[in-house]
Amino acid sequence: MLAGRDALLAGIERTLAETLETAEGARPVVVSGLRGVGKTVLLNEVARRAIETGRWSVVKLEASRQRSLQQGVVRQLHSTLRGTVSLGTAVAEKFRRALGAFRSFQISVDPSGTYNFGFDVAPTAGVADSGDLERDLEDLLREVGLAFREIGQGLLIAIDELQEAPKDDLNAVNLALHALGQESWPVPVFFIGTGLPSLPSVLADATSYAERLYDYRRLDLLTDAETRFALTDPSERAGVEWADDALDLAVESIQGYPYFAQACGKHVWDARSVEDRIDAESAAAGVLRARDEVDQGLYQSRWDRATPKQRELMQAMAVDDGRPSAIQDLVTRTGKTRTSDLSVSRNELIKNGHVYAPDRGYLAFTVPGMADFIHRTVRA
Repeated sequence: MLAGRDALLAGIERTLAETLETAEGARPVVVSGLRGVGKTVLLNEVARRAIETGRWSVVKLEASRQRSLQQGVVRQLHSTLRGTVSLGTAVAEKFRRALGAFRSFQISVDPSGTYNFGFDVAPTAGVADSGDLERDLEDLLREVGLAFREIGQGLLIAIDELQEAPKDDLNAVNLALHALGQESWPVPVFFIGTGLPSLPSVLADATSYAERLYDYRRLDLLTDAETRFALTDPSERAGVEWADDALDLAVESIQGYPYFAQACGKHVWDARSVEDRIDAESAAAGVLRARDEVDQGLYQSRWDRATPKQRELMQAMAVDDGRPSAIQDLVTRTGKTRTSDLSVSRNELIKNGHVYAPDRGYLAFTVPGMADFIHRTVRA
């Protein structure tokens, strides 16, 4: 149940359709948000709906600090191309040049042959083989896009956790997408990336004009009405009714956090004492079980992985009850004298994805409810 995301999904679907029909070269989309608000679920749904149209092939992957983004694209694109060219001789012939470009790019980004999947084609000389990552990625996407246009289809590239990709890789993606979008008849290649709230600034840091390149969207917490719908619609379709006080209790506990809504829905469902009705007692029991699950699986694990100095900083942030914390206030609360005294812990927490900088001079938790967990479980 993707409550509260209908408008965003509809907008992306409309853009995909227009990309094929009018070749207007719509801006690539970047969706950012806190952890647990449904970015990955949204990305999966976009990919699923695109595939169901029968007009889009999808390359989907998760960015990682341990792996080149280009090598990840090569792995997934190989599978996509292999499936496409298996459609018949006529299709394979239209993709011959694209396969040659793929082979050239593969050799360029992986000269050791670690990801040598092998197409029975020779590399296309002069295409995606310069060794210049930005230019080669642009060449590859153009040739693949031209081939998909020949069969009346498009290529959707969907990358999750995009902020984890190396800076040079992000720069290459930015430059390639910008160049393709500037062409008089852009190829049907559409890009959507998701990541933490820091993602827009990470992309801009990689390439200055990235702030104008993408159509930035933000996933926020659910409204109370959206939370109610997320809880009641699935249960009503299964013939189970919520009592008003039970639903009020669950909504109040969830505080709009989709990850916790999912846990509450599961545990309240399992805790109901009557088959076709959820009463307040069942809701209370389910909320407690959900709280324990989320505490142990989400919050505690993050707290345990933090060093003592990082925990000290997080505890100081918790004083603001989930609102962004001013660095100067954190200096005072931790008994330090200079903002630089917090720099190491701050940078490590940002690198580990525990906090982010919503504005200059401020820090905030990437996980909703972290401040509440610290208040409830950590002794001063």
